[in-house]
Amino acid sequence: MGTVNGGQRINQDFNNYNKSLAKWQLQESKLRKQFILNAWLRLSAFLSAFSLPFIVFEHWTVSFFICFTVCFAVFLWLVWRANKISNQRNYVGHRIVLLQKELKCLNGNWVDELDGSEFIEPDHNYAHDLDLFGKGSLFQFINRTSTRGGLLQLVYKLKNLSLSAEDIKQKQEGINELSTLTEFRQHFYAMGAQVAEGNKRNRKLDLAQLPDLSFITKSVKVVMFVFLPVVALSIVLVSMGLASGQLLGVLFFIGLALVGARLKQINKVHSEVASLGNYLQRYSALIKHVEQTPLNAEYLIALKGKLKVDGKAASEVMSELAGHIKRFDQRLNMLLGVVLNGFLLWDLIVCLQLNTWYKKYGKELVNWLDALHEIEAMNSLATFAYNNPDFNYPHVSDAKIFTATNLGHPLIPRGERVNNDFQLGVKDRICVVTGANMAGKSTFLRTVGVALVLAGNGCVVAADSLHYKPMPFITNMRAIDNLLKHESYFFAELSRLQMILERLKSEGELFFILDEILKGTNSLDKYQGSMALIKQLLKFNGCGLVATHDLELGQLEKQTNGQVFNNCFEVNFKDEGLSFDYKLTTGVTESHNATYLMAKMGLITSENIRK
Repeated sequence: MGTVNGGQRINQDFNNYNKSLAKWQLQESKLRKQFILNAWLRLSAFLSAFSLPFIVFEHWTVSFFICFTVCFAVFLWLVWRANKISNQRNYVGHRIVLLQKELKCLNGNWVDELDGSEFIEPDHNYAHDLDLFGKGSLFQFINRTSTRGGLLQLVYKLKNLSLSAEDIKQKQEGINELSTLTEFRQHFYAMGAQVAEGNKRNRKLDLAQLPDLSFITKSVKVVMFVFLPVVALSIVLVSMGLASGQLLGVLFFIGLALVGARLKQINKVHSEVASLGNYLQRYSALIKHVEQTPLNAEYLIALKGKLKVDGKAASEVMSELAGHIKRFDQRLNMLLGVVLNGFLLWDLIVCLQLNTWYKKYGKELVNWLDALHEIEAMNSLATFAYNNPDFNYPHVSDAKIFTATNLGHPLIPRGERVNNDFQLGVKDRICVVTGANMAGKSTFLRTVGVALVLAGNGCVVAADSLHYKPMPFITNMRAIDNLLKHESYFFAELSRLQMILERLKSEGELFFILDEILKGTNSLDKYQGSMALIKQLLKFNGCGLVATHDLELGQLEKQTNGQVFNNCFEVNFKDEGLSFDYKLTTGVTESHNATYLMAKMGLITSENIRK
């Protein structure tokens, strides 16, 4: 990784985002002017339709009706154009919002309203300890999803790391390719935002479950296929004067009776899919965007391959479902609905079409959406990779547990970030990290943890290089007492440690990160318990980091022939105060700053310290 080249790319990205933002803002300005002009023209056409014929022509003549028809047709066309311009403005608005977010991210101001707090899970193996969700979280920094499904998929990925070297490599190739497709990712985001808006009721899209259409029996189908030709024949006979118009009236009420007999079931089906036509139509367009984009990475090709069924494109088939639902919504127009049901058994026909569609494609719908949401989640990781050209993809290796050079935390701004080299091997498997308060121990533990989360998703990490072995990963950094379960803080921590040890015994290997274990007991008990626990973890092939203030744990390096080794963060004492360099060094810390800080703040005096 070249820092200079990385910095140049970041500046280039900043300029590209600014240029793109200016372009879309200009487009939005043009569309706004078009929308205003169209509104005035629409009003003029409407007024003309209901005034001009009366003023210029003799009432109810052919010229009168032609004038009215032309003016009203222009009005309807302007209404259609207004909707089109409004949709374009909506799309452009989402592009602008995304670009503004990217610029804020590059400026270090990446915190927005959607922080993922709803996904905080205190009992998760590592997510809560590493601050993956919540204000100022990794999720908030990375997330570029715009659909609910894509967001949930990104959350799932952050909480569930891949342990397959081949899978990780394929994801790396996919993310790397997507990182080069800036227009694809940004267009996907804007279209996805429109998809989310299409679901006006904010319902979860769960249409894979076949609605209850059991009332569409064989006898109902027979009645439909007989009734419709009879209506068509009757219309012909009446128009030819061979039958009375009363025949159509009789058939009309028979049709209403046939539909009305199953109205309760029809209403239930409609309530499940009502108003989702536009939603699905937009999802179809989003799928088509993926279908039409050439993708070369094996992982992306596999996802794209799921967007087909029976030789048809998924976008085409989903568009069929959207069309059925839109036709179903015609019943919402009371007058039109009555006419359509009376003569065409409209609701029954649409229910039959839905029934046919679901039986043929219902099970595929879940696969299409899963593939689409996986691509959307990967777009977020790809944007993270694009915005951080000085980060690098990890190398998966069975020979090295964790070897990193210039490793830093991605959420710390580049100008403030302090990077460190760190290594865990087969022989030196557990690192005891000591250091004074505020020296950087916990931040370093989270740096390693976040690197494992990104690496396990095939994404870049904030390091010059990282070689690591994928393995189950668990942390214990902030145990929480549970009043509902009547658990104290200390018991909650013991339960967590017990779970880690049991997992290690059952799975054979485990990467753990422990921060100041056994905080809830006295010093001697804590020291003895910590020593025994680390030896147990070592016995069962565990590897990882343990941060502690117990300097006595440094003795484990000699007792284990270096399998447990010591690193530390030191503090420099100066006349103007404490100085932290946040650099990881070999050995056990010799720095203590608690009494210094207490004296500095006037909490104690030097006489108290001596006593």
